[in-house]
Amino acid sequence: MDFNIVVDASVAIKWYIKDESEINEAVDILLDYEVGKIKFFVPRLFYYETANVIHIAVQRKRITEDEGKNIINDMLEIKTTLVDSGELIRDAYRNARKYNISVYDAHYLGVAKEHGMILYTADRKLYNSVKEKKKYVKWIGDYKRLE
Repeated sequence: MDFNIVVDASVAIKWYIKDESEINEAVDILLDYEVGKIKFFVPRLFYYETANVIHIAVQRKRITEDEGKNIINDMLEIKTTLVDSGELIRDAYRNARKYNISVYDAHYLGVAKEHGMILYTADRKLYNSVKEKKKYVKWIGDYKRLE
């Protein structure tokens, strides 16, 4: 049985940059993906956001240039279902204004809502802003491996 979820860039980056918190839970999601228990759905901006975080990590010397290139290559190997976020822009803008979050983060909310999925995030501001109203948004630290 497949479990479809939305992951944001804050989760994906924990698969590669090991000085982050909640790495074990993020890796558990990736392991469930690798054994075919999970499918990832993401807005197109997921790859741009992730690449930008990797770029900044190289700039700040958290990782090397070669590690950055390898991470980009690995990320592109992960099969995701891309959700065209063009149709979600109005809802994303509305949620960004309502919850004082970025329009980028609000796109992940829109994908999860539109497709009836759970969104896992490691973005504390996003999570704290919506956790009471958007029950489909889950904190990465609460993830448990699927059996």
